Amino acid sequence: MMRIRLVFVIVAVAATSYAQKNTLTIDRVEPPFWWTGMANDHLQLLVKGNDLSATSVTIDYPGVEVTNVTPAAHPGFLFIDLKISQDAKAGTVPITFTKGKRTRKYSYELRERASRGRGLTGGDVIYLITPDRFVNGDPGNDVVKGMKEGNINRSFPGGRHGGDLAGILSKLDYIEDLGVTTLWLNPIQENDMPEYSYHGYAITDFYKVDPRYGTNDLYLTLSSELHRRGMKLVMDVVFNHCGLEHWWMKDMPFPDWVHDYPNYEVTNYAIASLSDPHAAERDQRQMEKGWFVPTMPDLNQDNPFMATYLIQNTIWWIEYAGLDGLRVDTYPYNSKEFMSRWSLAVAREFPGLYVVGETWIGSPALVAWWTDRGADYKGYNSHTKAMADYPLYFAMLNAFRPGGNVWALYEALSHDFLYEYPETHKVFADNHDVDRIFHSVGGDMARFRQAMTFLLTTRGIPQIYYGTEILMKGSGDHGVIREDFPGGWPGDARNAFTTEGRSHEEQEAYEFLRRLLNWRKDSEAIAKGTLKHFIPRDNVYVYNRKSDNQSVLVMINNGDTFATPNMSRFAEVLTGYGAAKDVLTGRTFDDLSSISLEPHSTLVLELKPSGKSVE
Repeated sequence: MMRIRLVFVIVAVAATSYAQKNTLTIDRVEPPFWWTGMANDHLQLLVKGNDLSATSVTIDYPGVEVTNVTPAAHPGFLFIDLKISQDAKAGTVPITFTKGKRTRKYSYELRERASRGRGLTGGDVIYLITPDRFVNGDPGNDVVKGMKEGNINRSFPGGRHGGDLAGILSKLDYIEDLGVTTLWLNPIQENDMPEYSYHGYAITDFYKVDPRYGTNDLYLTLSSELHRRGMKLVMDVVFNHCGLEHWWMKDMPFPDWVHDYPNYEVTNYAIASLSDPHAAERDQRQMEKGWFVPTMPDLNQDNPFMATYLIQNTIWWIEYAGLDGLRVDTYPYNSKEFMSRWSLAVAREFPGLYVVGETWIGSPALVAWWTDRGADYKGYNSHTKAMADYPLYFAMLNAFRPGGNVWALYEALSHDFLYEYPETHKVFADNHDVDRIFHSVGGDMARFRQAMTFLLTTRGIPQIYYGTEILMKGSGDHGVIREDFPGGWPGDARNAFTTEGRSHEEQEAYEFLRRLLNWRKDSEAIAKGTLKHFIPRDNVYVYNRKSDNQSVLVMINNGDTFATPNMSRFAEVLTGYGAAKDVLTGRTFDDLSSISLEPHSTLVLELKPSGKSVE
């Protein structure tokens, strides 16, 4: 009797297993919804489920038709190509999946397009935030059941600390009052990794906000609130890699979905090899197709389904959240052909969107190779105008470090002939990957003021890292650089979001930046004016920003002694002007023929036409 029961159990389990394997299911469809009225009438759906091979797909909805169905190498995936006519209306599109006598229906939502993004200009200033380290606005989502990194550990620089979107929303008054115009957050998509998940660059779900930050709806709320204030939002996007724990790594649609899995090699990080006319193919392949780190599989953008997936994911987020800009992580590590196609696809849907690529390399020529120069250069054009200006960043370090010389700034900017759109570049003194600027200038307040004044008055779109305004000075380890903002957590010893919570030196830095940033918001010369600079002499650098209605003269004395430059050298930008006001201090100058500069000081002079009084 026992033997009969055992046989029955075995047969039942086997039958259940067989039924499960042969049950037609639809578990995931991406993009999760789409819009009518897009410039590109083609949409490709990735369908994840069970037993999808040899499945037919039909749609009965006005203006929407199935143009192709492609089974993946894995039977759990299907790719459906749709054509959505300009006449199609928003609504629920019924998709019918049929295999033999089995049928499954799926309701797919089409929404009415309503993008609200505006793009960025030279009048904007970006405030970069590492969300996990800014403010913990919702302690209830610190630990999410089922996620692999299941604890908060603020004492560990590489651990999760608990910052979130609710925290950022709670400090928008502070951010707006500081004078910045735009938020850029390190990636907010799900990073369900067992460790170091706080940084956001190992994405495990490209369509979902990490629940420890909040929800997609909360991200949409952040965008809406910023736009209500006249501010903007930039998303950090990652195409080169995903996290090793991404849901598709367990069952990939195609064997070549990622590069060389599982027998991969790590990239050589040699960006120069990709534009090098003498480079070995071996080195170029490793640079592009090697994994960034062992926990981040390199996505194969030469696979047409992967390429389309990433392009549509970008467009989905822009339209969904009304984004104003994108920062593209590890830009040169992607397939250059893919990035060119991606740039054109995004620009087709959102012509005014700001896109800036991360090109971490010190040579202006090598950075320029990745930019849109108006025509193909030796067979390639990325069609991306703006890059992170690392050459100018390194020049700033060389200029304002102890013993530095401002000639580095002049020389870096003299290479702007290599760029078609240098005014669009993102300029910065620090970010989430490099030492804090206050550390780099040796903890010297005067040098800090010089560096930040240059940053906020040179050409390009400036970016400030959260906490720079209160002299955060982390260096070395990334987790230390990305330190918690004091007062962002209940029980913090002090609250640096308030005057009372800042030291005297921190308050001095905060007020200095606040004044300069808020003046900059209304400066036409800085937002869209020309830049003319003069050869530095005796470590003094002078340049002019000029528009139709405003002229600003910036003077930086980087020397250790007083300087009285020969003002006649600057006659071509001073002719017609008889007075000036320093926007940093309010000090007025009624005679421009002789101006003295204290050691390591800066003047930002708003020039007044001759015969007009200085207000």
